[in-house]
Amino acid sequence: MSAESPVDVAAVPPEPSALARYRADIAALAAHQKSSRGAPPYSLLINRPLGRRFAALAHLVGLTPNQVSLISFGFTAAGLLVFAVMSPSWPQSILATALLVLGYAIDSADGQLARLTTGGSLAGEWLDHTLDSVKLGVFHGAILVSAYRFDADLGVWPQVTALAFGMVAATLFLIFILTDQLRRGAGGAAPERPQAWWFMVLNAPTDYGVQCLWMVMRPSSTVFFGGYALLALANLGYLGVSGRSRFRQMQQIDRERVRR
Repeated sequence: MSAESPVDVAAVPPEPSALARYRADIAALAAHQKSSRGAPPYSLLINRPLGRRFAALAHLVGLTPNQVSLISFGFTAAGLLVFAVMSPSWPQSILATALLVLGYAIDSADGQLARLTTGGSLAGEWLDHTLDSVKLGVFHGAILVSAYRFDADLGVWPQVTALAFGMVAATLFLIFILTDQLRRGAGGAAPERPQAWWFMVLNAPTDYGVQCLWMVMRPSSTVFFGGYALLALANLGYLGVSGRSRFRQMQQIDRERVRR
């Protein structure tokens, strides 16, 4: 029996290091991002890059997209709990804001992780949208609770504002999701959205990340609720404009289906 040839260790390529795999994942995600057209500035310039890094880290340690979604929701829930139950102070507001910003960044990672691994799933999309829906309701609910507990001297207008803002946010979320699902079901193409800098600036008040950052002003009650009311009005105006636009998109798809 002839002896086996020894393995040439030098010819076996070494396994890439964890840091090399992490950097490769970030580069791959950066090259395959969703369209930036119409995206609000915080989500586009800050949250997506943060999400890429969390997605690459999650891929490195072997997390699934659904696990990342649940981790994101956990950070968000913790931040809103701190906001609702603790007396407003700068340490409290900084902690709550940090948890919310972190939760939002990780929320951007689940879809990016899916592109690195499974390519996405209906169950994952369902979980992500469900948690987002709960998050939006609880976000404004926490502000309402905080106003009721700690700012009774301001009257009821902060509570009414939180209730109204929550309704606007829920309606906007429904419009976005429903329009996308109906359009895809009908085989329609998504319309082009403006990419001009002014559109991004006007779109900023609708950005959940901007709303999270504003929470840091909670210790200054009058300033916080005044700014929060302005954000609510801006979102109400955006709801009117975007609702009208999306209704017209559905009408256009209906006309195209009749002509087929």
